[in-house]
Amino acid sequence: MKRVIKSTVLLAIAVFAAAAITEFGRADDATSAKQPIPAFIFGQNLEHTRSAVQGGISAQLVKNRKFAGKPARNGVMMMWEAYGSRAFYQNPGYSCTRHAARSAMRRVNEFGCQVVGCLESDGEAGIAQGNVGIRGGVPHTFKAVVSTLHPTDAVMVLRVANADGTVLAEKEFTVNTTNSRAWTRIAFDFTLEKNTMAKISVGVKGKNYCAIGAVSILPADNFHGLRADVVENLHDIGAAIIRWPGGNFAGEYRWRDGLIEDPDERAPLQSYREIETHPHTLGYDSNDVGMQDVLALCEKIGAEPFFTINAAWESPQDSADWVKACNGRVKLWSLGNEMGYGHMEGPKGPAEYTNMVRPHAEAMLKVDPELTIVASGPYPNKNWIENSAKPLADVAPVISYHRYDHWQGLYDYSTPETTAALYSFISKCADDAINALKNCRAQLPDNIDISYDEWNLWYEWYRTESIVEGLYAAKMLNGLMRNWEACGLKCVCYFQPVNEQAINVTPFESHLTSIGEAMRLWKGHVGGVPADVSDLPADAFVTDAQDGSRYMTFYNFSTTESRTFRIPTSGRNKVVAAESLIPNGLETGCRYERKPCEVTFDGDFCEVVLAPASQAGVRIAK
Repeated sequence: MKRVIKSTVLLAIAVFAAAAITEFGRADDATSAKQPIPAFIFGQNLEHTRSAVQGGISAQLVKNRKFAGKPARNGVMMMWEAYGSRAFYQNPGYSCTRHAARSAMRRVNEFGCQVVGCLESDGEAGIAQGNVGIRGGVPHTFKAVVSTLHPTDAVMVLRVANADGTVLAEKEFTVNTTNSRAWTRIAFDFTLEKNTMAKISVGVKGKNYCAIGAVSILPADNFHGLRADVVENLHDIGAAIIRWPGGNFAGEYRWRDGLIEDPDERAPLQSYREIETHPHTLGYDSNDVGMQDVLALCEKIGAEPFFTINAAWESPQDSADWVKACNGRVKLWSLGNEMGYGHMEGPKGPAEYTNMVRPHAEAMLKVDPELTIVASGPYPNKNWIENSAKPLADVAPVISYHRYDHWQGLYDYSTPETTAALYSFISKCADDAINALKNCRAQLPDNIDISYDEWNLWYEWYRTESIVEGLYAAKMLNGLMRNWEACGLKCVCYFQPVNEQAINVTPFESHLTSIGEAMRLWKGHVGGVPADVSDLPADAFVTDAQDGSRYMTFYNFSTTESRTFRIPTSGRNKVVAAESLIPNGLETGCRYERKPCEVTFDGDFCEVVLAPASQAGVRIAK
């Protein structure tokens, strides 16, 4: 006799999962079938690219706030506009910012400021920036680092207005600095009544001059300069590892800058491949998020930090000093990112790369012998395996592996047939990715493991969210949990969650996309042991938790047909929690809606019916 239960309890996944497994490594083959699912499968990248940090997890609201790059023809720095009828503007080439140490890295236009001159005794001139999203009801601090250029009084004003110019908050300051290289701070707190796309401005009144070195607006509820809601999103998707600062950005990062306590004093960082990695900020990172902020984030969400050194531009002693500065809090390190490729600076051959990074690894291990160090390279590649991975295995017994899959044509949702074809192809992409991982494993000797530290669909960061990506993520996570031991995975990191298709961030809110929802659903397996279920469908996964409960997840890639899953209960006949992710459409811009999931018990089995393009997670207990 069948018994139907429609759960009204959505999944409280973390409550029922066993303690997260954060140890890095491969289980012994003899016991591998009984190993719990490790949390590291749900690792994440946090790279300073595109809008992942600036305009993403960073709580800082002002763009190009330290005036990097070159000015426009009128002398106004990029991303700013002039105001005032008679005025002049200039970038004199000095700055209130600095790097913490000298470097041979070749970068330009990282130091700047904005000089404003008002030419009318009863006038006002300055710079303004529009489309600044300020949340209503939340206190904010508006701050600027300024100079009067010479020892004289100047009246300066900080102002917040709405789009039609109505002033919502402002404050005047009398400023007097001793010379052009002396700086002071002006600031005030304000709270707007409602969410506002505001125009902010910094100006000088009367016939006078000023230099503006940095501008900042931060909400009071920020966490170490990060948006509190996005931090919570990362926790919700089970981010067990945070790989930082990259990715490609590791090749531009100067870790000692993060020791400069005040972000206003940290010089911006120019990207080596600015159009690819920093197109939304015109080639520069504001250098607001540093090592201490990332370590605080990891502690807050329970993640392991995974840091990537800049071996091409820093010395082995620099890398050892970074390990020492982390004070034992970072155990997982990578010797650069995607070394050997043309888009990264440094040696392009395996022997040359090995000669460069071995002294780094040895110096780092001398500081902390318990580190796990990952070797970079274009893997799988037989030349690199023979001439880099194997020679480095005594100091770096893990290789970094990246793979992106992509749909060669358009994302065509114009007809049911083209939509179905797209979903079918993306499903195959996940199969190809797991098969490629197995192929990489087959080429490596047994003493070398894999850090699969970048996976995603290609150019996911340039598309609007949709449901097909969430199904791809579910299939990838399913494949990774089924194969992590056999493939010798040390860790896994999705690239990347914030504004690149797991967590979408707008000025006034953030939310999980279909990918983020899939991660939140499937993370319930962490700590559970794969159940002994015969004939388990390929699009389902089942684990038994330490508390005796059984957790089951399912996905249905079909765009037209429902799918029934029938799973043995092993004596469990009570639904603890059950949730379906139901799409509100199949095309671009659609999202999952969380709904109760109907579970039917039939003797020693339970049944779950999935609607087209949906997913579900069910936990049952005795």
